[in-house]
Amino acid sequence: MAQDGRNPLTSVDIVRQNRGKIASTSAFKRPFEQISTVDSPVQFHQLVTSVPVIKNDFIRPSGERQALPLQPARLTASKVRKIPCAGTGDCNDVERAERLPAGSQPGSFLNPLLTLSHPRYGLPEILVKNFASLGVETIYPWQSSCLLGRGLLTGEKNLVYTAPTGGGKSLVADVLMLKKVLGSSYAKAILVLPYVALVQEKVNWLRKAVEGVQKDLQSPSQLAEAKRSGWHSSNTVRVVGFFGGSKTRATWADIDIAVCTFEKALYPEIVIKPMDNANSSQANMLVNTAIEQCTIDDLGVVVLDELHMIDDEHRGYLMELLATKILSLEHNVQLVGMSATLPVRNGQLRYRTVAKPCQNTQLLAKWLDAKYYESKYRPVPIKEYLVLENSVHPVSALSAFSRAASQPRGSSLSSTPSMIIESSTHNELRHPTINAVVALAVDTASQGYGALVFCGGRQACQTTAFLISQAMPACNGELLEQRQDIVHDLRGLSTGLDETLEKTVPRGVAFHHAGLTTEEREILARAYDTRVISVIVATCSLAAGINLPARRVILNGARMGREPIGPAMLRQMRGRAGRKGKDDFGESFLCCQKADIDDVVQLIEADLPKVGSSMTPERRGIKR
Repeated sequence: MAQDGRNPLTSVDIVRQNRGKIASTSAFKRPFEQISTVDSPVQFHQLVTSVPVIKNDFIRPSGERQALPLQPARLTASKVRKIPCAGTGDCNDVERAERLPAGSQPGSFLNPLLTLSHPRYGLPEILVKNFASLGVETIYPWQSSCLLGRGLLTGEKNLVYTAPTGGGKSLVADVLMLKKVLGSSYAKAILVLPYVALVQEKVNWLRKAVEGVQKDLQSPSQLAEAKRSGWHSSNTVRVVGFFGGSKTRATWADIDIAVCTFEKALYPEIVIKPMDNANSSQANMLVNTAIEQCTIDDLGVVVLDELHMIDDEHRGYLMELLATKILSLEHNVQLVGMSATLPVRNGQLRYRTVAKPCQNTQLLAKWLDAKYYESKYRPVPIKEYLVLENSVHPVSALSAFSRAASQPRGSSLSSTPSMIIESSTHNELRHPTINAVVALAVDTASQGYGALVFCGGRQACQTTAFLISQAMPACNGELLEQRQDIVHDLRGLSTGLDETLEKTVPRGVAFHHAGLTTEEREILARAYDTRVISVIVATCSLAAGINLPARRVILNGARMGREPIGPAMLRQMRGRAGRKGKDDFGESFLCCQKADIDDVVQLIEADLPKVGSSMTPERRGIKR
């Protein structure tokens, strides 16, 4: 009871008396004098009800995402100015040695053997149509010459061959492999590749190639044999990928074509850890499984891609062990080995006999009991440049570059540059090498072409990608919406959206290295292939991995990590320049510092190293 004899109003009484809607006082700021005059619950009630009712005007946005306009570029890329040719002749140093005469270009109307539908290849019509849908409508003369070598299409002879990156070497192995698998109800194939990214890409490509293709089952007994050989009791072709981290549970009996990394070709059931490739104590080998099950006779062909890696100090012995095991089998298994960087000598493309060795590549072919074929044909020629102190010089100026290292600082080269890259006023681009990389990448994208930038490590990839994106001009409209869709797809993955990609992808730049997941790589590769993304900054694994050719390949220095890149890796990276059917030529730029000139000159002029066994006592060999 109150002193005046009245019952005080409780909060319940106030609520009962108030039949209206009471708005929250949260975030409602009152004057101090108002707060100090509240002496009773009734006054407090009057104060609360005086607060205007807040209407719910929130409108939920539609499901359609609208791309927000990008801010203007924070950095301005330096201009790349071309210098007219001072003398006669071609200013650009094009690799004419890799071109064939005009009459040697593909043309099925002149040479019917340049189409895979020719009866001599013996391929099913639906397979030929699938090849055409994948862009293989005709083949090159060297491919036809190689395939028609005696005993190859019948699987009687082994083959070792080399052709430049982008020259179409993979198709030869694909035809030989599919020819063997489709010609028998039980024949199986193993395709060995060095990188997981390449395995994933190859599995997808082969599945499209064999879609709707059926194996040749000519009798009821062959059909029964096909049912016995696997759980898929039909005559379709099953392609399975085996690599570290894959979740496939397929067994030897379940597959027709196994696409494996080096480790999984030998150790299919273990998870390979970095620098632990030799740990085989907990797994059975894929080939051993077939031997133990007495089904090794089903193995018909083994393809070894990047055959030069048999010389690799860390992984070469895995390939050598696999080849040795296949050669020791009692029945005939066709071995096909290919590489873009096996050492060859100058000359016309042709088969070479092991009696006339070319360095030691024929010795490798002799060990594999194989015919050897070499080609130097590239469908798109390459122009090579060196970039030093914001000056772009053709590789024909190597002698001038070699002399530059001994000149005092500040002196100029005697060679006339083909292009000049203007200096930058931004602190981030003060270093001439970084300035050149950013300027060339932005210049390429501005012309509507794609660029691949190679860096020495993961962190360098992300830093360089961010710098390039900050200099890329902003875009609007449909292209920006497509890039925002890529960001949305990346954000929807289980790993979430990388902070750097969130900033770079809307500006048409991405990075690619082993730290990305399979799903992230596929999304970014597809975006680059469709020109939604214009620039990809990558480590050296992309050089021999994903097939993403570009108009320009830009090397940010001559080192990958702490080690200098070798002649083979240089050719792999440079070979990504030039896109068949879209570019008349490709360009490669090696950006370096003046202190590295001697090493760079030696790198460019160096021959490909000889390949040798990794299992000799003086080499690393096998270590457990």
